[in-house]
Amino acid sequence: MSALNLIYKDHLTFGIELLLDRDWTEAGQLRARNEGRPFGVPNISSPAKGVELAESLGFGAVWLRDVPVHDPSFGDAGQVFDPFSYLGFLAGRTRRIALGTAGIVLPLRDPILLAKMTASLHHLSDGRFILGIASGDRPLEYPLMGLNYEARGATLRERVDQMRNLWSGDALQGPQGPVTVRPYVPEGIPMVMAGMGQQSLQWIAQELDGWFTYPGPPKQAERRLSMWRQARNDAGLPVAPVLTAMHLDLDPNPDAPFQPIQFGGRIGRNALTTHVRSLQAAGVAHIAFKLRQSQREIEDVLAELAKHVMPEFTEKNTMETVQ
Repeated sequence: MSALNLIYKDHLTFGIELLLDRDWTEAGQLRARNEGRPFGVPNISSPAKGVELAESLGFGAVWLRDVPVHDPSFGDAGQVFDPFSYLGFLAGRTRRIALGTAGIVLPLRDPILLAKMTASLHHLSDGRFILGIASGDRPLEYPLMGLNYEARGATLRERVDQMRNLWSGDALQGPQGPVTVRPYVPEGIPMVMAGMGQQSLQWIAQELDGWFTYPGPPKQAERRLSMWRQARNDAGLPVAPVLTAMHLDLDPNPDAPFQPIQFGGRIGRNALTTHVRSLQAAGVAHIAFKLRQSQREIEDVLAELAKHVMPEFTEKNTMETVQ
């Protein structure tokens, strides 16, 4: 079974993006200063607690970013931990939740080592791993590693082909004869593109298993997702999932209206349910919430989402809405 089946169902599913820290709020920044952490470096003292809670509440996936070096001028250090080490740790602390990257900066990674890391994580997590890939948005990283930033689009395409070949057991020619990279994953690991990755939508639709994107407001989302469905259809392929992320500051007032914040909103649960329905109607299959701008405690927000928002999108309720 593909790990995408854990989040691509007959109803919209929900995930979280790590790290679960409120460090982008005023209170969170004060705490960070008191602990000697610069802006963008979250608290990493409880690396499994929030994920275990999310799984127990029924969230479908946890997503990690790839931030090799912390650039203070850029600000954000991601979840600090290396994504593969962290996901391996989480694989041993969870049982059902999908483990995804959004996304690994593919051109920065050696394809042999990457094929081995991803195949290992696939097997150790019982097939729960989703490989989100990207070309990167921090030009600093490429010269640090002696790589060509301008060639990252072509390199990404090469890496996709190389990893699939290595997962299938194709041999490399060593000095004493052919060698392979184990463990094998002959069925492949699901890959989704985070953003565009310097590629055309047609290439993403034809070569990958899904698209992780910010669809924008409902009207814009309808246009973008219509283009995605058309690209898949033109490639002779069935519909594949579109996933998105949303920065969320859940207002304690259930009826609070939507107030835009960067890549998301400050909103009460009733308006959030309406907003999510509009994204679902446009074709979004999975939403990952980012809570670093949350004014409320993370545990309270997760519990409220699980109790009042997520049940509105179960298979049963989705069918009732359609009828």
